[in-house]
Order: sequence, then C-alpha cells, then structure tokens
Amino acid sequence: MIYHFILNPNSGKRKEQKAMEDTIKSACRKRRLDYHIYYTTCPGDATEYVRSMVNSFKDRQRFICVGGDGTINEIVNSAPCNPRVEFGVIPRGSGNDFVKNFGDIDKFYDINAQLDGTPVSLDLIKCNEHYCANMINIGFDCAVAKEAQKLKFISPRFSYILGVVKVFFRRIGTQMKLTFDDGTVIANNLTLTAIGNGKFCGGGFMAAPQADLEDGLFDVCVIKKVSRSRLLSLIGIYKKGQHVGNPKAEKYITYRRCSHLKMEFNAPVPICIDGEIKGAKTVDLTVIRNAFNFVIPKEKDLIQ
Repeated sequence: MIYHFILNPNSGKRKEQKAMEDTIKSACRKRRLDYHIYYTTCPGDATEYVRSMVNSFKDRQRFICVGGDGTINEIVNSAPCNPRVEFGVIPRGSGNDFVKNFGDIDKFYDINAQLDGTPVSLDLIKCNEHYCANMINIGFDCAVAKEAQKLKFISPRFSYILGVVKVFFRRIGTQMKLTFDDGTVIANNLTLTAIGNGKFCGGGFMAAPQADLEDGLFDVCVIKKVSRSRLLSLIGIYKKGQHVGNPKAEKYITYRRCSHLKMEFNAPVPICIDGEIKGAKTVDLTVIRNAFNFVIPKEKDLIQ
C-alpha cells in the first residue's frame, strides 16, 4: 500500500499546516510506510496528482486529503470506479459537510486512525460528465453558497448565514423542469432544488435527511417558489432536516428518491456541486454504485 497525503496550502494557517505535516511524517515513519506528502498549487491540482499517481503505480493506494468538500470533490473525480484506490479526508475546509454523514468528525483528525481506517464502498452522483460525492444545489442554496464564498474573513457558519440574508432580499425563483426516472415531471418556478447523495450542505443544513451514501439512490428536495415570509418560516426546519413529512412544509416541499433525474432550464444557471460552482442549461444525474472507496477512521478502543 502506498499512502498519499494531499494538503491544500490555503486551508488553515501555515503553522497548523506545518504541525500537520510533522504529525504525518512521524506516524508514517514509525510504521515504516511508503508515503508521500503533496501540496496542491491551484484548483484541480489534486485531481491531476491522483491521476498521475494512479497511472504511475499499480499498487493499492490510499489518498488522504487535508481540506474541505471541494478537495474531496477533486479527488473523487480523479479516479472513479477504481478498486485500487482509497480516499480519506482530514477535514480542514469551510463546511466539511461530507464527513458529517459519518457522525462525530473528531476521529477524522487522528492520523493513526486514518492509517488504521477501513475503506467502505460508496456511491457517487454523475452530473453530466462530473462526479459529486455529497450534494448538488440549484437556486436559493446555490446563490447562498456563492455569496458565502466571498465572505472568507468570517467563520464558515456565519458566512453561510450572512449569505442567506443577502440572497433572501433578491428575486427568488428559478424556472426548472425535472423529469424523474418513473416519468414524473415537475415544471415550475422553484425556490431551490437540492440533490443529495449525502445529507448535509451549507455547513450543516440537513437538506436531504434520508440520504444514504450506499443505497444506490439520491434524494431530491424541491421547494416551490414561495413568499419571503413563507421561506423564512421554512428555513429553520430545513436546516434541522425536519421538513420531510412535516405538515407545515408538505404543501411547499416535495421530497423524492430516485436513481436518475434530468433537469432542464431556460438558460444556463449556476449549479453548486460539493460547494464548487459550475453552470449548465441541461443536467443529467445518475447514481454510480460503489464508485469510490472511502476510509472510515478507526474508532479508539474503549478503556476497560
């Protein structure tokens, strides 16, 4: 096994990065592992690094990225459906929504727990020619994510909340046509559509509370175009994941599970994929089963 640690120099303070690098070196040398530490230089560099290593070595390789949801998205797009590749993450991003799907995230910071971790086979969502590990947001959520990215001077939690406030006072609604795999069509002016492989987005908003990374389905949450006062009443329960089956929300929210979805827009619109903003006029979404091996850090043994 070859171990790779991919660090984002823009994620965290330099002093913290140096401490992380020293911890990685100490743990790997103690175990006499074949390991590499790589600092990314630009967006997309993590993808190219993994591809290069996969093409260079035929051994099984474990890539552990130190970063956030965007870095995870980069690495899963580097070698999807490759059984010789395992991915892990030490969360140092703004939202860290993907790792929230696995409960307590403290174990993800332990280097030895990462080295001793067990890979599990998880699904991906193929979005046109791109892969999504966690969630796709269109409409209100995407606009909020776009605003939050501009607010790098404050904490991720409050940057998203401020993003909500800024977008809240804009014109709300995006014309969309959604065609589900059973033939159901939703064509309307919608506040937002969230497509979840995982449950969380926006630093902890539980948009897809029933999502499961291993079930071969993705969850689709659609909120109709509503007034600002109505949206304000829905945001709280949407954040907590209490909108599914909620009598107060069912008139405005549709929640479905499927393995294929086609989305069409009148013009190209921004699409947020794992926190990264792209654009498209037509989106084809398909679940890819068992598409990547993700490392779950080993739990610490309980003291008897």
